[in-house]
Amino acid sequence: MMNEFNPKERTLARENILKILYQYDITGYKLRDIEKYFIEKRNYDEVYLDNILSLLELNLESIDKFIEDNTDLTLSTLACIDKAILRLAICELLYRKDIPEKVSINESISIAKKFSAEESYKFINNILDQLYKFISKYD
Repeated sequence: MMNEFNPKERTLARENILKILYQYDITGYKLRDIEKYFIEKRNYDEVYLDNILSLLELNLESIDKFIEDNTDLTLSTLACIDKAILRLAICELLYRKDIPEKVSINESISIAKKFSAEESYKFINNILDQLYKFISKYD
């Protein structure tokens, strides 16, 4: 039976990935090790979460390099939560062409409003707008 796409479950999956990326940054543990002990009682898009974690495992260095090469950011100086939001967004923008760019960017801004510092969503929006201009070069 084919699962019907549920935007709320996809959003929750993104928030879960954000939490896993945040823990990865704090602890240095592997993404899959963190996922093993990750508990989410609400329904979320598990297929999406699994796919994005696989993409992050394979491409995190490239994603970080893409961010640093195309902005004036040094990822090590960013708040862990903002770094996680950017990594997730760029992972989607570069490797999940089935997800509209506007959706990835809008979801990132919403997540920043919910999880990051008060004005961070403006910063995230600005950086993603900058990076989006370079995405087509990677196609």
